This record gives sequence, structure tokens and C-alpha cells, in this order.
Amino acid sequence: DVYKRQVLLLLGLKIAMKSLQTLNDIVHTRCPNCRMEPMFTHKTLDLGNMLKMHRSCPKCQQEFMPEPGFYFGAMYFSYAINVALMVGFGIAFEVLFDPEKVVYTLVSVLLPPLLLAPWNFRISRAIMLYALGGVIKSD
Repeated sequence: DVYKRQVLLLLGLKIAMKSLQTLNDIVHTRCPNCRMEPMFTHKTLDLGNMLKMHRSCPKCQQEFMPEPGFYFGAMYFSYAINVALMVGFGIAFEVLFDPEKVVYTLVSVLLPPLLLAPWNFRISRAIMLYALGGVIKSD
């Protein structure tokens, strides 16, 4: 009985560590197959080129464009991220500062998604590719 609990605990820890590593790779927009190379050709704050992606991973050849229009679905992930940002910042601002004017809360809700839009765009695409991209499994 104790042995079973230890095995389950270790299995749970292993799953949690793998999930954290996957989350880290999504946030850093690395290839979902080899987890080494970036999906995008330029840095996030290079605003003129931030949208440019490699067609495939330079290391393992994982396709980053599985089919035309594949990333249209990423807008749903982007929407979810924006809602989470707006709700989180709005509640935090209300609780921490108790503003007298509603305009302050509106600014606190609208400003973070605008400032984080480049990262949101990239992370949404990474989530889409990790979730539905038909990743080639490497040995």
C-alpha cells in the first residue's frame, strides 16, 4: 500500500515536470518536436518581423505550417489569453487600488492585452501547433 502510494506520487511528479517543461517550451515558442529551435525567425520585439515563422524546424524538419489557414484557430487561444489577462488585471486592480473612477479600471483592463499582444500572438500560435499540429515524434 505504501509502495503504491510512492509509485503514484512519483508518477504524478513526473507528469507535472513534463507539463511544466511543455509550458516552458510553449512560452519560449520552441519547436514542438525537438524543443530546441525557435518557431519564429526574429525576436518578439522586432515588431516589423515578429510575425515571420520558419516554414519548418531547422533541426528536425517539423512542419510549422501543416496546412493553409492552420493558424486561424489560434485566434481562439488568443481570445482566451486576452480574457484571462483582462479579468485577472481588472480584479487585481479593483482589489488592490479600489479606484474611484471606472475609467481607471478600464485602462487597467485594456492596457495589458495591448502591451502583451506580440507575445500573445506568438504563444497562441505555439499552443495551436502543440495541440493540433501533428507533431512528428522523434526517437
